[in-house]
Amino acid sequence: MVTGLLLLAWQRRSLVRLVVDVLRRRRGRVIYDPEGRVSISTDGRQTVLTATEVIKQQLPAVAVIEAEKTRLAGLIAARTELFDVPGIIGGRSDQGRIVFERVHGVVPLWTWLVGCRHADGCAMAERAGRALAVIHGSLKLPPDLGESLRAPWRVESARLAGVPITADHEVALHGDFNAWNLLVADDGQRLLITDWAGSDLCTPTVVRGPWVFDAAWLVITLFRSRLGWIERIADAESFAGAFLESYAAARQLPEAPAVCGAYLASRSEVLSRPEIRGRRSQWLRPRLDVERLERFAVELVNSGSGARGTNRQRAA
Repeated sequence: MVTGLLLLAWQRRSLVRLVVDVLRRRRGRVIYDPEGRVSISTDGRQTVLTATEVIKQQLPAVAVIEAEKTRLAGLIAARTELFDVPGIIGGRSDQGRIVFERVHGVVPLWTWLVGCRHADGCAMAERAGRALAVIHGSLKLPPDLGESLRAPWRVESARLAGVPITADHEVALHGDFNAWNLLVADDGQRLLITDWAGSDLCTPTVVRGPWVFDAAWLVITLFRSRLGWIERIADAESFAGAFLESYAAARQLPEAPAVCGAYLASRSEVLSRPEIRGRRSQWLRPRLDVERLERFAVELVNSGSGARGTNRQRAA
């Protein structure tokens, strides 16, 4: 009986996704208001999608940071043409409100990777790696804006995977570089990066920290699945590897994949917490496959160790 139901769910997975998306819309913090009739409260946190706008209401301190980071990231996007950033068209960030242009026809990167061809997924992952590299290399924020990454996400050790974590590893962070804040448009021809405030799982006001946090944050979300194996990124390892290799090449940090693997391994206890992994009662939200992610992290570290050993032999 159970096997039959699982097989039926797999065969009808597109319909299952549609039903889940509808339920999540009803239960989430995002309000869909095509006709613009909803009155937006100035208290608390709320996102309203109209036919032409995305209206975000949040704490003023967070809104000011997101508005400034969005503006500066938009300049980088226009210069490099690697990615796009939805523009700010209104609101008062000092009062907690930002109004963005709404871009239609976009799909979250996570959803897109679930059903795309392997080659297309690797190409988009590589593009995301180059985009994050140019953000880390170019984004300069006012020194009095926001705060630094804190425990438990901060790297306490001066070394990861045998590689020193020095001052130049500190960058201006996106802060919530996950596979739902990266959007794919035009059948894989465009990449949009949104939501420039820090994640609630660290702190929304975070703006700086080790580069490995942003890189690892995307990798973590690639290993999330919804409804068990019915909706998951089957090639998560390949896509995550392509992303990290691309980032490493663009920033000239060959150690980046191994450092990311060591960072993920060092956060194992944190990743297993219910608020990170996902609670059983939150069945509509994608859950993190911690065991699968840990295996991938070990592979990254081992691959990096092998490469460094080969380089030492060549030097000798």
